[in-house]
Amino acid sequence: MICAIGDVHGRADLLDPLLETLADDARVPGVSHVTCVFLGDLIDRGDQSLEALGLAAGGLGAYLGDRLPVDDVLLLGNHDAWLKAAFEDTLTPEMVDLWAANGGQPTWRSLRVPPMTPPGKLADALRKSVPDFVQEAVRGMQGCRQIGDYLFVHAGIDPRRPFDDQPLEVVTWIRDPFLHPAEPWPFDTVVIHGHSPEDPLEEPTVERHRINLDTGAVFTGVLTAIEMRNDLYRFVQAKG
Repeated sequence: MICAIGDVHGRADLLDPLLETLADDARVPGVSHVTCVFLGDLIDRGDQSLEALGLAAGGLGAYLGDRLPVDDVLLLGNHDAWLKAAFEDTLTPEMVDLWAANGGQPTWRSLRVPPMTPPGKLADALRKSVPDFVQEAVRGMQGCRQIGDYLFVHAGIDPRRPFDDQPLEVVTWIRDPFLHPAEPWPFDTVVIHGHSPEDPLEEPTVERHRINLDTGAVFTGVLTAIEMRNDLYRFVQAKG
């Protein structure tokens, strides 16, 4: 079984029951291995970023125990990239400003950064306050993961570039021309992504070249995952 989870944005209260459901669905005859892909943007805007990071670091494997082998894959979202930069001591003042303008303050509170921490001290405060296993998980976040005919990525890929030449800036930030390509889709791969909630917000978007799992959890209270077995798939949601 392959499953993927859309943008969490600090909604650990939705991620926990969603992982419980995915674990229950994996405990059926015929499933001998599970790959669970977190599509990025675990943090920001919501109030439970630390809890969301902890759940993702433990992964679906924490819910299945020794019942099944599980490959948990954490992909890097554009929001997670700021936290990763902080842990790697590459966070610039410009990045801090952009982070603050995009829902960073709830994350800093959740990660127990002392109030009134100067921007220049933010990275150091985060490294001191965040548990090591969370830091390790964030540092290990990947840009994408391909499984068969499906590419899992946070934002998408640029159809104007070669398939194997998709910089991190592209796969974590792109919208158009990925969402609505001007030319026929040039790749055989179907992209499973998040990053760009689309109307109707509470439902995933399915196009010929992509499946969008970002249902705006922090705004709608709906967190969406996909379960794939052989050539069949279904969507699973947690609502609250």
